Parts: sequence; structure tokens; C-alpha cells
Amino acid sequence: HNLCICRYLVHASGICAGYSILSAVVVAIPRPSTMSRAWTFFLLDQLLTYLILSAGAISTEVVYLAYKGDASITWSQTCGSFGGFCRKATASIAITFIVTLCYAVLSLISSYRLFSKYDAPVPCNNKGIEIPAFQT
Repeated sequence: HNLCICRYLVHASGICAGYSILSAVVVAIPRPSTMSRAWTFFLLDQLLTYLILSAGAISTEVVYLAYKGDASITWSQTCGSFGGFCRKATASIAITFIVTLCYAVLSLISSYRLFSKYDAPVPCNNKGIEIPAFQT
């Protein structure tokens, strides 16, 4: 079970690293910014921020249980026996949360670029946007 959680953290980190390299290459190529490109970066930045945040949160829970255990579900402390692994896992989680902060800043930058450069969509008809109301 712990191995699956560690795999999830490694896979999520790998996906984020690959995206970071790919987006750096795409941004380095001089091209005019389009709305679809801005939306793509915004959505991918949001998605990967939540992906790495979830990987860090799940791993934190597992490492906490490894340190403290949980008698109600018969999960014993394992860091007494595997202290080296627990220290490395804790360091990995700390780095993951630093990466999460970096992705959060990246998400703020991409949302600022998108929403400051492009206006909100204009309604297609003269009546405006209709919102259905609940009838009692």
C-alpha cells in the first residue's frame, strides 16, 4: 500500500517535470499569444497544481502514519525499523510542497495573463445571459 502511494508521488512529480520542460520549450519559441494558448496554459497549470498537491497530501498522510501509527486500524509505527526511509520520504514530501508553491505561483501568473489580456465572453443575443431560476 505504501509502495503505491510512493509510486503516485513519483509519477505525479514526473508528469509535472515533463510539463515544466515542455512548457519552457513552448514559451521559449517566439509566437504571438492567442486566447486558446493562454487557456491551455491556464488549465494545465491548474490541473498540475492540484495533481502535485494531492500527491503531497496523500504522501504526508502515509508518512504521518508511518511515524505515529494508528491503533484503531492496527497500523503500527514503522519508522522505528525503517528510519532512513522515513527521513528520505519526509524530505521528498517537503520538496513536493515547495514544488506545489511554485506551481501555485505559476497558476496565478497564467491566470493573470489570461484574464488581464482577454475580456470576458460577450453574450450572443441582446437579452444577456439567462440564468434559470428554481421554481417552488
